[in-house]
Amino acid sequence: MKNITRRGFLQLTAATALVCATAPLTGCEKKNKKKLIIGTWYRQGSDDLAFTIYDDGTCMIDNDYGKGTWSIANEDQFTLTGFYGNSEIFTIIAIDKKSVTFGPPNADKNTDQTIVFWHTAEDAKKNAG
Repeated sequence: MKNITRRGFLQLTAATALVCATAPLTGCEKKNKKKLIIGTWYRQGSDDLAFTIYDDGTCMIDNDYGKGTWSIANEDQFTLTGFYGNSEIFTIIAIDKKSVTFGPPNADKNTDQTIVFWHTAEDAKKNAG
C-alpha cells in the first residue's frame, strides 16, 4: 500500500470538497420541480380543481375540452398549453410538496401579483389568505 503524502491528501480533500460543492448544481432541482408539479392543483381560496398535471407531459385544465400539455423550461418557466393551443407561461417562484407559487402569467411586468395553488382543496380553502 502506497503512503499518501500530505500534499496528496490535501489535493484529494480539495477535489472531494469541490465535487460536494458542485453536486447541487447538476440539475437535480429541475428534476425535483418536474416531480413536484405532478398532481392536482386548486387555486388558493377555492375548492374547485384548477388543473391536473400528469407525468407524461399532458394536463387537464378546468373548463377545457381535452388534454393539453405542460413543460418547465429554464428551471423556472412553467408553460400550460390547453387543448386548443392557448398557452400561459408562469414563473415558478416557489414549489414544495403542498403548494406552488407562480409569478404573473406570460411575464406581465406590470404587476407583482403572485398566484398560489395547493395540491388539496382543503389546503386551498384553509390558506385563502
